[in-house]
Amino acid sequence: MCFFKKKKKEETKANKTEEKLEKDTVKKENTEVKEDSKEEKGVEKENSEKSKKGVYRVVFDKEDKLWKIKKDGAKRVIDSRKTKEEALARVQELSESQDTKFVVYKKDGKFQKKANLNLKNNNND
Repeated sequence: MCFFKKKKKEETKANKTEEKLEKDTVKKENTEVKEDSKEEKGVEKENSEKSKKGVYRVVFDKEDKLWKIKKDGAKRVIDSRKTKEEALARVQELSESQDTKFVVYKKDGKFQKKANLNLKNNNND
């Protein structure tokens, strides 16, 4: 066997073992990164679940002449009532069952009040 061929084989073997070692270290690093990202995703899920609750809004519709209850991010109206008092009663029920806040607007569309049902119940006790 020629000296050069023998040397080449030895070099390729050494390169292959180095590549295997690099791959192993990369795999270990990737698994560590994946574990870290899983933990981060768990924290993100908890935060997103809290923010997914949304806020109910009571708004007057001039065309239909009804008070409509909408939830942030929803495409459709949840409920509509003839009077503001009826709409407020309904939105309080909804927000209590979903443990969320609600916002009320005046007939002209201006902001009237923001209510956190938990605070409201604590004041009544």
